Amino acid sequence: MVAVTRRKGRVSDGTAGLLLCLVLVLCLACPARAGHLTIDMMVGSRDKHTAWSALLDRFAAANPDIQITHREVPMDLYWQRVGAKAGGPDAPDVAFWDSGKALRDGYVRRMVAPLPSDLARLVRDRFSPPAVDAVTVGAKVVAVPLSTYPWGFFYRKSLFQRLNLAPPRTWEELLAVAAHLKAAGVTPFAYGAQENWPLFAWFDYLDLRLNGLDFHRRLLAGQIPFTDPAAHAVMARWRLLLDRGYFHVPQPGDNWRDTLPYFYHQQVGMLLLGGFAAMHFSPLVRDDVGFIPFPTLTPGMPRYEDAPQDVLVVAPRAAARPEVQRFVRFLAETAELDRFNTDLAMVSPLRDGQRDTGPAPAGAGTFFENAGRQVLEDAAGFAAYFDRDATAPLTAVAGRIFRRFMAPPYDIDAALAELEHARTQETGAVQLGGH
Repeated sequence: MVAVTRRKGRVSDGTAGLLLCLVLVLCLACPARAGHLTIDMMVGSRDKHTAWSALLDRFAAANPDIQITHREVPMDLYWQRVGAKAGGPDAPDVAFWDSGKALRDGYVRRMVAPLPSDLARLVRDRFSPPAVDAVTVGAKVVAVPLSTYPWGFFYRKSLFQRLNLAPPRTWEELLAVAAHLKAAGVTPFAYGAQENWPLFAWFDYLDLRLNGLDFHRRLLAGQIPFTDPAAHAVMARWRLLLDRGYFHVPQPGDNWRDTLPYFYHQQVGMLLLGGFAAMHFSPLVRDDVGFIPFPTLTPGMPRYEDAPQDVLVVAPRAAARPEVQRFVRFLAETAELDRFNTDLAMVSPLRDGQRDTGPAPAGAGTFFENAGRQVLEDAAGFAAYFDRDATAPLTAVAGRIFRRFMAPPYDIDAALAELEHARTQETGAVQLGGH
């Protein structure tokens, strides 16, 4: 963790480059003072560090009377060291959080506080309805939207033009495109084998497109058994793609970024990824990359999307503090949140966000913004993503189960039996954090 204190617009680093675990403990033990704001952020990339630090610098410059302690914690440590403290006496004033089940669980366990009525009204007025829905539990607004991004297929426009292919809109069209790609020597799809979450999207979308959002949420919440025929139908569609050899076979150590060279060289046709991937595409191919929603499967089924939303929660003891209120208003009432999301090629959760903010900054992965926003605007509803919606026992084993399913003999019954076993496991643990 790197702790950074900002005061009067100036920045000083505490033992730069080190994970200051001792500092974290000492800082968390210090009670908040008037004119002081402590913010914890999960940071998984240099791009996010740069964008978030720039946003806080601009807030500090606009609020020179507030001393800001900003603590960044790596993704793999965040939920153990910071997120799990969000409701205790040593909590930060404001902290990064996931939408979905983690947010609902945090609220039920009083780790997350409802926003005061004036800030709740501000969120409802300034943020888009889907963003507000994602931070509402019951009738209470319990977080501030920060960023959102849909999942879908990235594809190379030049490859599709060369093969005279149109982006698929239906399952039948997806199968036809995949067949043409394979016949041309291009593997239709790729995924990284090292992480679990890239495969979660395949299950999510096949289930959302076949069975709808309500079924999907109840299935992942453990309310519907995986022995249900509708769950079997999801795996059967997935197996159809596997039986036809439509997936690139990754090396065991490959992560999702390792699929990008195959994509650049047009050896792989489509990647099912979230909008965050846009920042990682080479500038040499960025203008040639298109983005489309996962095709429809069931006629008449409303189109639901995986759209994880990052949010900020406020510690219960800090919800009414003026420093917190000024920070929330800074996010909601200025263009800074739009700029932050533009820098990360994500979609701003503000109403009409990123529409009137001027030219895109040089080097930003902004090609995704319009396409991603359109996917969100056309959606009938949103899932938070498998590991943000599922129970903790299910999330713990599902990645391993799906990775094994991707190898012959593509055993549907074995996969569903293991998922059902995980569904029935009792746990008292709160699931904190997901992709």
